[in-house]
Amino acid sequence: MSDSERRRSPRIRLDGKTGGRATVLADFKVVALSETGALLEMDLPLAVDSECDLTLNLAHVAVDLKGKVVHVDEKTSAKATYEVGVDFLSVQEMDQALLESFLARERRRAQ
Repeated sequence: MSDSERRRSPRIRLDGKTGGRATVLADFKVVALSETGALLEMDLPLAVDSECDLTLNLAHVAVDLKGKVVHVDEKTSAKATYEVGVDFLSVQEMDQALLESFLARERRRAQ
């Protein structure tokens, strides 16, 4: 049975006349964090200048924000990983307060 016989609706060839965006769900570790950005360690690179939705798990609370990838560096180690620098573009007021509270606690703890 051919693919076209199994489909409910036949596909039309567009040969790249249109495009789209795929959201990639990928786990990451936060290497460094501030009120305005983060350095993430990931198993796959993100495209520089791309925007991404992030969820940061900060001490029993999740903070959602939108970021922009500003740089990507491949780490030289046994396992191929990438350091991805992200600037925060927008953070809801409540999430910003949670982020600032988390950072204040961590800064006090580091002293």
